[in-house]
Amino acid sequence: MRTILIFLLFALALSITGCSGTKISTNTKNLKNSKYFRILADADDDPVFVRLQDDLRIEPKMERYTITVDIRSNETSQQYVLIGDEYNPFRYSWSQVSPEVQKGLLNWTGSNKENLQ
Repeated sequence: MRTILIFLLFALALSITGCSGTKISTNTKNLKNSKYFRILADADDDPVFVRLQDDLRIEPKMERYTITVDIRSNETSQQYVLIGDEYNPFRYSWSQVSPEVQKGLLNWTGSNKENLQ
């Protein structure tokens, strides 16, 4: 009985310390250098997510949405922003986004930003 109890306690301790469902990257340098990324945007997180909708003339404003940015190409015609889910997003040119908002998106290092490269 004692052996089973020790084994169960050991297994419980191992499962608690060994598994984490939320692993947040602390390497913000890679996020800032990313040229292909996704952000789960929330208008309450930062005004940049509201200003982005202003730049793209999105009405009514969305409180939460997914944005995917791909600026890997050197050709501006190939640089784009996707707003919405991956199955039916709206596509916009990166050049439609103001320089201030572009900078804000590129420098965003929140846990809701995912590097897709």
